[in-house]
Amino acid sequence: MRATRQVSFWLTGILILTMAASASAQDVTTLPITDDRQLYEFIAEFINNGAANQQFGYLADISGLSSVFSSTTTKNETTALFTIVINANTFQVVNHGAFRITDRIGTTTIYLNNGPSDFTNPASFSQGTPIQVSSYRQTAVVNTLNNTFVSTNTHIITSVETFTLNGVIPLDLLRRGGIEPATSCDRLVRRDRGWY
Repeated sequence: MRATRQVSFWLTGILILTMAASASAQDVTTLPITDDRQLYEFIAEFINNGAANQQFGYLADISGLSSVFSSTTTKNETTALFTIVINANTFQVVNHGAFRITDRIGTTTIYLNNGPSDFTNPASFSQGTPIQVSSYRQTAVVNTLNNTFVSTNTHIITSVETFTLNGVIPLDLLRRGGIEPATSCDRLVRRDRGWY
């Protein structure tokens, strides 16, 4: 009788530990992004200081997520759930007539934001938890006659952290080693010396 109680006690203990382990090791959902689909859209500002370039902003849309803001009415940097910071250095500038071609390399970090962020304080965009880091390469072509530019940006993911959004699902934006190509088109508007 005593041996039966001990065995059933140990079996109950093992069953509880097994259930706890499987509950804590939930499956991680990676957002279903195909090659022909845009992964995300972000709104950012940037600062050029010599060869250094810093871009900071927030993700305004992520494919596969229904909302990327903590508010349904205010959708800007103060309510963004995800922020992005790119730190890069220029390694080459080529002037060709009215065009200036700038090549940069660096690092991109996407944060699960603690908010609120504020464009007058670039550091506020990196106050959250890093959830994705990638190596970064940019080629920007600026038309110096009308201050417009086109850039191609390549992010090769070097690390990802699983996160939970609104306490619901553990997520990964993309898997390590994934490549995110991006193209930007815009008009340069100077806010302050070196700020755009």
